[in-house]
Amino acid sequence: MLDRGKLAVLSMFALAVVAATFAWWWNYRRGERCLAFYGSEAATLIRTAKVVEIVELDPAAGDLAISRRIDISRAPGLLNARAALLDDASFDWSAPPPEPASGTRLVRFAEGDREVLLRLDSARRSLEIVPAGKSAVLDQKTSDGWRQFLERYP
Repeated sequence: MLDRGKLAVLSMFALAVVAATFAWWWNYRRGERCLAFYGSEAATLIRTAKVVEIVELDPAAGDLAISRRIDISRAPGLLNARAALLDDASFDWSAPPPEPASGTRLVRFAEGDREVLLRLDSARRSLEIVPAGKSAVLDQKTSDGWRQFLERYP
């Protein structure tokens, strides 16, 4: 027979397991569509890549010719900016696919020889995976947040 102390400990342990399971399920569901959009490798890089850069392209030199790199790996707010890119609520999934994003600035997430390049277009509220060409519409708050974040690095 269990005494009251052991029963209390077992009850707390069971409650902790239920809470942890719910938290895992909740976080998984929060990014399910983003995971399908990016793919697992790109999503992992967006979340964990050690190198994050703003890269400026030289349109005169070719399609993806980089003319300048700005390292933002330790920039204040980057953790939250990354998380926004992986949260389904940051996108307007009901909107029709946007026109390809325009602009010569990309955000590069890299780890070793793996990388993902994203072009964010605040005028169209679009995000494009470069060079794959997959694009999605960001919600207004996320688009504005990324615009303000990138404007810190002229």
